[in-house]
Amino acid sequence: MLPIEQRRFLLSKNSLISLIFLSILSIVAASLAPAQTKPLRDALGFEFFPGSPPERIISLAPNLTEILFSLGLGDRVVGVTRFCNYPAEAKKINQVGGIIDPNLEKIASLKPDLILAFRGTPLPVLDRMRTAGFRLFVLNEGETIEELFPLIRIVGQVTGRERQAAELSLNLERRYESVIKKLQTVESRPRVLLLLSGPGYWTSGGRGFLNDLLKKAGGEPVTAETPDRWVLLNPEEILGLAPEAVVVLASSAEAFESFKGNLLRNPSLKAVPAVAKKRFFALDEDSSSRFGPRLIQALEELARWLHPQAFIDFL
Repeated sequence: MLPIEQRRFLLSKNSLISLIFLSILSIVAASLAPAQTKPLRDALGFEFFPGSPPERIISLAPNLTEILFSLGLGDRVVGVTRFCNYPAEAKKINQVGGIIDPNLEKIASLKPDLILAFRGTPLPVLDRMRTAGFRLFVLNEGETIEELFPLIRIVGQVTGRERQAAELSLNLERRYESVIKKLQTVESRPRVLLLLSGPGYWTSGGRGFLNDLLKKAGGEPVTAETPDRWVLLNPEEILGLAPEAVVVLASSAEAFESFKGNLLRNPSLKAVPAVAKKRFFALDEDSSSRFGPRLIQALEELARWLHPQAFIDFL
């Protein structure tokens, strides 16, 4: 039998050892436990907790579909709009309607665990989705090309593809900065009018990334002061704007040639500098009008056409 003093000493010593051991265990457990996820806020101000990566995604905008495929999530996309035609695999996915008129019954039948949408979808429709319990994240379309890079990273956060999104964003940003750097020595910037091929003379206004695309490619948009995103011009207005170059968003080479012929045959446009000099350039309508990864390719192509001397090393 140990003296009481020795027993008290051993008891206190063992208690101290146990306390230290438990403290170590708690520290290790804390380091192994997942960090508390901070909520994101979507374009409408709603909180969103990323949680587990989604397995069944519905995209309500073509550019979001392209971003999802670029992040390697194509096999998880179960629903798209009827406008989602790129990449080719997207055309094989179930369609849930359009951007402004998605079919909620069709969406429900696909059992999505994430819906990505843009502000272009009417607010009442988005509200019904939230009320129905769908996991929804709404994004804004940027007005400058630079806003594309954080948009991609946000999609990566929402879908659990942060690393892939960071890599894609960085690659696109480097290409973008390369174009900007090459145009630093450009002395003159031609006045550019962007037109959408088809009936009428529709052009982009000052509110939108297409206006910024023309600027960043080394041009001076002649409709930069127009407050609307899209404006219908008449021949007299085009004559007054006096563009030195016309950029046409066309769905095909045939559509471009047809629209260019329309411009050349219009007697009211003969005095327009770009028409007189036959200075026209075609950009793919989808890749250049969607706020997605291919927008940087459109920037590169347009900048090379407007200022070929700045891209000698590309030729």
